Amino acid sequence: MRTTNNRTVSVLKALSLVLLVILVFSVVWLRSSVTNIEYKLSGLEKKKTEALREQKELVAQKAGLMALTRVEQSDLAGYGFSFPERKKVVYVKGPGDEAPSRVSYNAQ
Repeated sequence: MRTTNNRTVSVLKALSLVLLVILVFSVVWLRSSVTNIEYKLSGLEKKKTEALREQKELVAQKAGLMALTRVEQSDLAGYGFSFPERKKVVYVKGPGDEAPSRVSYNAQ
């Protein structure tokens, strides 16, 4: 009976040692996974910041290109690209257009 107890104790010691090693490796693996995810998150945050900066630059460029004063002051005015006076606007109705026309420079 004593040999059975000694054998059981030695098996339990070996099993506890294996479990301890597995526990240590799992904790190390978990920490390395968390660190890897943090690096990926940091890279994505940098990409997001760069994309937002680029978006702001593009919006500013669009505003500059869409400015009405730029069109009025450009060389295009010499080619007939200018805003007409209100008295010079002619409205053309097609066949079947029974509804009244509304024209405005304001966005609707």
